Amino acid sequence: MSSARVDAALELAFAPEELDKWRSSLGLSVDGSVLTVRFPHRFFADWFENHTRARFEQALAGSDLTISYECRDGSRSRIVRESRPAGQALPFGSEFIFDNFLVNNKNYFPLASAQEVAQSREAPYNPFVLCGESGSGKSFLLRAIANARSEHGGDGTYVGGIEDLHELYSSRSDARKFLTSMQLLAVDDLQEIARYRYLQGELLALFDHFHLQRKQMVFACSGKVGGFAFLAPKLKSRLEWGLSVMLKAPDLDIRTQYAQSRCRERRLDLSRDRILLLAQRFSDLRNLEGCLLKLWAYRELVHDHISDEEFDNILNYLDDRAVTGLSVEQILDEVCARLNLKPEDILSSGRRHDLVFARQVAMYLCRKHLGLSFPELGRAFGGRDHSTVLYSCRKVEQLQRDDKSIKNMLHELSDKCLAMNETTLA
Repeated sequence: MSSARVDAALELAFAPEELDKWRSSLGLSVDGSVLTVRFPHRFFADWFENHTRARFEQALAGSDLTISYECRDGSRSRIVRESRPAGQALPFGSEFIFDNFLVNNKNYFPLASAQEVAQSREAPYNPFVLCGESGSGKSFLLRAIANARSEHGGDGTYVGGIEDLHELYSSRSDARKFLTSMQLLAVDDLQEIARYRYLQGELLALFDHFHLQRKQMVFACSGKVGGFAFLAPKLKSRLEWGLSVMLKAPDLDIRTQYAQSRCRERRLDLSRDRILLLAQRFSDLRNLEGCLLKLWAYRELVHDHISDEEFDNILNYLDDRAVTGLSVEQILDEVCARLNLKPEDILSSGRRHDLVFARQVAMYLCRKHLGLSFPELGRAFGGRDHSTVLYSCRKVEQLQRDDKSIKNMLHELSDKCLAMNETTLA
């Protein structure tokens, strides 16, 4: 791949205004299968690591290039190191590496903490507990830590869930001896221990051994350890000795990155609006992955081009939103009745102040009560761009914070929408 093709791939992955912010400061050169990225100084490298690197590497995921990072002034940053060549086999799944973890400001601390645990030989955070909702990336980071330890020559790593531990103890009389011979103990789905009470005593014994020998323990669980009433007090207190980090559910930015990455891997050509719609529609990455798989299968087996109607049909079949009896038209009628306007006025291109305000209120209420994505709302309101809808919803949120009368009006309209929904579904 040439430098020109690298730039072309970046232009597809980033909006022009976003690319303009950093592309000119970045030195890119291709020599054979190695892409060298040069930063002007460490501070730019640190910014790039926190805000752009994940999407940058995803944009080039299909190029088979090894990416090397360096600073022109000779300074060092965590990102300034040789990236791992693609295709290298790892014992706990080759996809589970830190470079593949989608990161933004909201989950940077858990990622940085996991990297520190993986790189340190002193078990600085023991135990290290990853908490969060289903699909937030706990299991990913747990396995990435185990893979990183194996890459650095760490022998004796056990990775498994509570079910795996139960099967191990059921099949081996020397299960405890086997586990204490490990250098890293990584246990997933810790909350499942409520089903196997005897494992709490075993885990307590393992904990004391690993902590005394300064060997790393990593746990992942749904929810916070402090809220697990089923845990024995001694085990709970030991789990709270170390560092617990909370991973938040993937936000729109992360879901968009994920959809873009999977589309590149499968060579599924979806427009920006379609990717944004998917990211807004499916809040869980597993559901999002299922939808992308169905779209890919449709393209492979039925038709190369997915029309808007076919795309909408696939989404509606997989939709995970709550059932509602409301419609855009009903919400629009309520807003018009309150503000003494006609629906056709709101849907028109008119820019009169009262029309713009009514349009923004209607969009906000449709977003709130119907869960429609910004592109869907744009189409419903006269074919407007999704950015216009996004601005409108944010504007109404700001107005209701600043103006009590607007806040009261929105509450009243919301109550009417809820009442209509209950009547329709009854």
